[in-house]
Amino acid sequence: MSDALSSPPWPRRALHELVAEQADRTPDRVAVRCGDRSLTYRDLAAAGRRAAARLAARGVGPGHTVAVMVDRSVELPVALLAVLASGAAFVPVDPGYPRERQAHMLADSGATTTLTVGRLAGRAGTADVVVLDAPDEDEATAAAADALPAVASGDLAYIMYTSGSTGRPKGVAVDHGCLVKGVLTMGAAVRLEPGDVWLSVTSASFDPVLIELFLPLVHGSTIVIASEQQVLDGEALHEVLAASGASVLQATPLTWRMLLDAGWAGGLRVGLCGGETLAPSLAAQLAARCGQVWNIYGPTETTVWSTAHLVTGDERDTVPVGRPLPDTTVRVLDAERRAVAAGESGEVWIGGGGVTRGYHGRPELTDECFVADPFGPPGARLYRTGDLGRLREDGALELLGRADHQVKIRGHRVELGEIENWLQEHPSVAGAAVVPQPDGEEQRLVAYVRPGREHLFDEAGLRAHAALRLPRHMVPGTFVRVDVWPRTPSGKIDRRALPVPAAPSAEAAAPAATAWDDELTAALAGIWQDVLGAAPDGVEANFFGLGGHSLQVMQMVKRIKAAFGVRMNAARLMQAPTLGEQAALLRAAVMTTGTPDPVPAAER
Repeated sequence: MSDALSSPPWPRRALHELVAEQADRTPDRVAVRCGDRSLTYRDLAAAGRRAAARLAARGVGPGHTVAVMVDRSVELPVALLAVLASGAAFVPVDPGYPRERQAHMLADSGATTTLTVGRLAGRAGTADVVVLDAPDEDEATAAAADALPAVASGDLAYIMYTSGSTGRPKGVAVDHGCLVKGVLTMGAAVRLEPGDVWLSVTSASFDPVLIELFLPLVHGSTIVIASEQQVLDGEALHEVLAASGASVLQATPLTWRMLLDAGWAGGLRVGLCGGETLAPSLAAQLAARCGQVWNIYGPTETTVWSTAHLVTGDERDTVPVGRPLPDTTVRVLDAERRAVAAGESGEVWIGGGGVTRGYHGRPELTDECFVADPFGPPGARLYRTGDLGRLREDGALELLGRADHQVKIRGHRVELGEIENWLQEHPSVAGAAVVPQPDGEEQRLVAYVRPGREHLFDEAGLRAHAALRLPRHMVPGTFVRVDVWPRTPSGKIDRRALPVPAAPSAEAAAPAATAWDDELTAALAGIWQDVLGAAPDGVEANFFGLGGHSLQVMQMVKRIKAAFGVRMNAARLMQAPTLGEQAALLRAAVMTTGTPDPVPAAER
């Protein structure tokens, strides 16, 4: 399968060097904004170089890894550029991840230094901590700034952790050559212009953020970084999209739906959609609102995106993920690793300049998933994606699901085995199976648990145990007790035979007003029932424990505004998931605004 998208050859230099060159050309242009703070290209280059010198003065350089724990702020691109310029490799560590997950990432990557900001310095898990927004202008730093090392294309640039089937996340090791290729080849689709404004909404621990932060910076465009609260709140994201003058946005289908739900009417020059399946109905809505929409696909192991499809809005059954980006090959092979004919299904393998080193410290797994390309030139390699697909007659790739138990949940790649292994470490669990179930156009995770002998099925305890290690998107929304596993003829758990969680009966789902202490809590319980299809059984009921997810939090925000006339912050609601906590937040908002009693449902 040959390249379908063409672009001029990109320079064989490190990404931070390309950004520095752009800063020399447009020093006074705004490079990045977040809230009321901004950095020009001159400011960005200077801040990155100072931070790189501070790292170098501490002995950090080639062969080292540095944890980057920075939230959504103007310091995020500074931190990433600083680590690259120091010659070390960065390891993004989400400050919201459970402590145990952070500790594993630090230990596995060998990071002994954390680059962070003052507001997060207390969460750093390494002994050595460099705080970006703290002064440090000593002679050693000044001397180090004049002696930063040159980096080669094959030097390690970063380690990005993804979900792992063994119960621990695995780190994908990416060198500078792959990073440059991964970022610059997206220019074949986006074709950025200096006047473009790119709104960044992706988490720093999710590799598409590298496109958002670096592609604009090598083209002289401006990045606007949305805050965490704005990313989680469709109405707030709609507002920042309009206020920023953004012309480009990359997001998962979930985020695009949040925007549409908030009343976004369009106006972007380019929209990029990736991370999970793009439904034809959503594709049509986006195509009607953007100058161009691209459906994009690629695993972390091949450096962000590998294919792109220009959406027409006329796609019916499926939306293809398109043809390969430059310096990328896509092959669909059968079980014997032979190419299948156009239209036939097989497993998707990806080759080209974006194929990474493999898994950090996992040579056996690397050898299993990264193999020599029997169809390519000497030295070429292929990565086995685990995705099933087929090539259309026009060469575009269509995805058909997974060949294993890996799924995409709200844009994040999830190994179901990692969740299962962690649940089985709970003393009450004799066995666990996690299965994705349809939830509208999304998927939710359902955990089937067989309690051990003389142990009770404790859903609240299992949910708390899951949250100790797993990020929110990996915590199952529903837990189901199983006393006897259904089996396949080979003796494995028959996942298809596991019972679909029953929807609550109308009687059980109806909120009883007499059960609540006040009308506000009763009204909020009714909103929960409308959104989730299940009524809370008390003020300790957990929104996510009843199967809720972030898109439904946005629905809550809209329902609360309609009922009470106050606007709640989606991020605050997610941080206060019980009915009692949300009722307290709502009560405080109502008292502050002086809003009258809730509007009866019949009058809304």
